[in-house]
Amino acid sequence: MNPLSKLNNQKLLEDFSLVVLKEREAISEVISYLSHIWAVKLYAEAGYSSLFNFLVEKYHYSEGAAYRRIQAAKVYQRFPEVLAFLKDGSLNLMTLSLIEPHLNQDNGKDLIAKVLGKSKREVEEVLSELSLKKEKVQDVIRRLPVKNSAQNFTFTGESDLNKKDAALGVSQKEEKTSLEMSFSPSGTVINPVQETRKVKIEFVADEKVAKLIQRAKEVLRHKYPHGKLEDLVREAFELLLEKKDPQRKIQKRQFIKKEISQKEPGASLEMPMALSDRNIRTRYIPERIKQAVHKRDEGQCSYVSSDGKPCGERNFLEFDHIHPWSLGGDSTSENLRLLCRTHNQYRNQTLRV
Repeated sequence: MNPLSKLNNQKLLEDFSLVVLKEREAISEVISYLSHIWAVKLYAEAGYSSLFNFLVEKYHYSEGAAYRRIQAAKVYQRFPEVLAFLKDGSLNLMTLSLIEPHLNQDNGKDLIAKVLGKSKREVEEVLSELSLKKEKVQDVIRRLPVKNSAQNFTFTGESDLNKKDAALGVSQKEEKTSLEMSFSPSGTVINPVQETRKVKIEFVADEKVAKLIQRAKEVLRHKYPHGKLEDLVREAFELLLEKKDPQRKIQKRQFIKKEISQKEPGASLEMPMALSDRNIRTRYIPERIKQAVHKRDEGQCSYVSSDGKPCGERNFLEFDHIHPWSLGGDSTSENLRLLCRTHNQYRNQTLRV
């Protein structure tokens, strides 16, 4: 039995009011702590690439809850008086997260005063009246449910492709076109994989992007006569990653070495040295060294906290000199490592102290 059921209604409401007050005080204290943790980047020392990841991964906040608390901490840093409003309930985390992008030193105090005690909808109306509310733009990638299970076929030639057509039926042949298949020079399927799960992608772009898409449709009309965005996006990102993705460059280098070793046994597999490689001290990092470091660190931030927490961030990666360049460190694979931008900046700060 719930022990609260023994309380009379008046006592229950009185106690609940005290609990709510304690909750508000606790939230205010959390925001105060977060503000300081963010200011001195303690999350970086703990092995996290951002305060957001720190809250979600270490303390298991939901993404929405983490975001609202971070936004509130940002407001508190600039306007400390909001902590008192959080405690008395005239402001809440949702309100602070809504107004944070629009606050500055000129309008801050007035805007905070205008949203005191207001609901989310009322706050949005205030922002709209002040011409501050920005268009909400949210990029979405949502995986769609698999519609059927007729996708685990194993086939090796044209006759089997015809059998698969019959199995799918005329109305489902378009779905079959989304199969990813690798072909040998003779046209035989050598690496069939099951149908790729469909995803729905949404984003808002400006007119310039629309014109680029239209031009891409015109240029690639011979290859993609239907002009499907899926085909154009795949083509564009394949070309982009072919030029920019370190992992693809490593794979390409390994493939070239393998081809050379097969065709010319005993041939040197070392790439010619650039001028920057020849005993000339320079900040420039040769491509072969970048690839070696990227491969060794597995394409992720190599920072590990004092208690053994690896960062593992794969975005905003930078090459860091373990022995600083300014102190004589060289651009060798042994002296380089991958760090995310947060941990690279954090390390630079600690070196200055």
